[in-house]
Amino acid sequence: MKKINLFICLFVAMLFNSCDSFLTTPPLDQIPESEWWKNAEQSRLMVNECYVKIYNSGMDQIVAFRDGFTDNAMWRDNFAMADGSWTAYTGKVKEEWRYKEIANLNYVLEGLEKSKEYLTEDEYAHLTAEVRFIRAFIYYDMLFYFGDIPLIKKVLTIEESRETSRQPREEVLNFILSELNEVLVDIKKEPSEESGRVNEDVVNAYLARIYLHEKQYDKVLEHTAAAMNTGKYELYRAYENDPVKNSYEELFRPAADGNNNEVIFEKQYSYPLKTTTLNRDLSPQSSVYRGWLRLLPVQSLVDEYECAGGHPYQQCEKLDCEYCKLRNNISDNGGYGEYEYRDPRLKSTIITPGWEWKVNGVIKSVYGIEDPNSRDYLAKEPHSTGFLVTKWVDLEGEEVDATRSHKNMTIIRYADILLMRAEALIEKNENTDEAVRLINEIRSRAGMPGIEIASQSVLREKLRHERRVEFAFEGLRYYDIIRWRICDKVRNGNVYGFAKMTDSGKRENIFLEKRVWKDHMYLWPIPQDAIDLNNNLEQNPQW
Repeated sequence: MKKINLFICLFVAMLFNSCDSFLTTPPLDQIPESEWWKNAEQSRLMVNECYVKIYNSGMDQIVAFRDGFTDNAMWRDNFAMADGSWTAYTGKVKEEWRYKEIANLNYVLEGLEKSKEYLTEDEYAHLTAEVRFIRAFIYYDMLFYFGDIPLIKKVLTIEESRETSRQPREEVLNFILSELNEVLVDIKKEPSEESGRVNEDVVNAYLARIYLHEKQYDKVLEHTAAAMNTGKYELYRAYENDPVKNSYEELFRPAADGNNNEVIFEKQYSYPLKTTTLNRDLSPQSSVYRGWLRLLPVQSLVDEYECAGGHPYQQCEKLDCEYCKLRNNISDNGGYGEYEYRDPRLKSTIITPGWEWKVNGVIKSVYGIEDPNSRDYLAKEPHSTGFLVTKWVDLEGEEVDATRSHKNMTIIRYADILLMRAEALIEKNENTDEAVRLINEIRSRAGMPGIEIASQSVLREKLRHERRVEFAFEGLRYYDIIRWRICDKVRNGNVYGFAKMTDSGKRENIFLEKRVWKDHMYLWPIPQDAIDLNNNLEQNPQW
């Protein structure tokens, strides 16, 4: 299928960036406002550009980097989120107050009204549905972070914008759900064959995600069933006939783009026009990209990956696990046995000490954090946790591709549909055999043994484990720990990295930081910049 035309998106992005000026003085090098909105092609140009707003240019990496808010990782640059020192002035807080994007989307919706006479009824319904979905997507993110927020449905004057106030969370949620259910009807009209666009399946999948966060489990089952019953989606298996090779890892490499029935919705890139800096941001110094190590997994996440036998890694010795001796032999011969014979998703997600960067079977570099001759040596990188992220990185790129990563960023994939449905079934404590089957589909693709029917509390923990390792660095962990209300358990206390050798000859985990959690943090502070501009915006409690 064709991708959304990124040449057009870039052109219209320039139009939006000069929005204030072109609304007042028609630029000589652009079509004046009075001549715009007069044909279907112009309307499509503006709707195309709205897709950029899903995660704007300053937030392209947030899908991966959001795990820095959680017990999965930390940032090289301390953004003061996980350690409890964040405030209403923190940059990451301000980035999520996204009323600039809401204003742009409202402008397009009002423009589509002007062009209504130049569109067929179905064209108008479909185009407005795309924009309304994106607006609802952004609104729910803000609702999730901030609770009560201003609900703005039209373009405002500066004076009007300074008179807005926060509407109750329930009112905003009802608006979002109403919008999405109407979009579900209109999006079916005048369907497009371009991939990356909002369609019926995207809307159903996102409604399932919202209803899961809102604990409306019957609705989760309804919308996951709608996506599953299409028969269009399946878990990606790049190597169906070769179980030795890891299909899960390949899911996050550029080669998987364009022919992937697991992806339901994604943000698309097009080399070399539209790219990101993820190759550079995530990779080690020793790699071809001479990486910046900006996102750093922590030991807690590494420990979460089970033994290949299907039990927690920490229980191997107690269980006299067959893999213990194999791991010990590797360590005795100078390797890092503790990372071997584990859930294959570990090495598909995290660069561990001794990790080999291979291209077509040839080793290009080794992550040598204890090698004084390596650019990765811990003494040269004192901020390092000893671990890095390999998910999303193009292993086959050249040095020039450090800032030209073009792997499409997955927003919703079929594995999430399966695990959302499993969670709803477990929480309802109904049809748990189906929940187990769904979880085991995920584990089987990863090369892990299945789980068995158990009590609700045991299955709940199995499901939560599975979500953590399946979706690490896909931007879902923060939503999960907030939904499960477990931040006091997982975002409190000391955080550690790799166990390095000390002068005494013993290994001790690197102390990284002390994290602090207080329950008022379940809602973020309203950015102080917004309050300074509008005295009607009250701050969230205890901020």
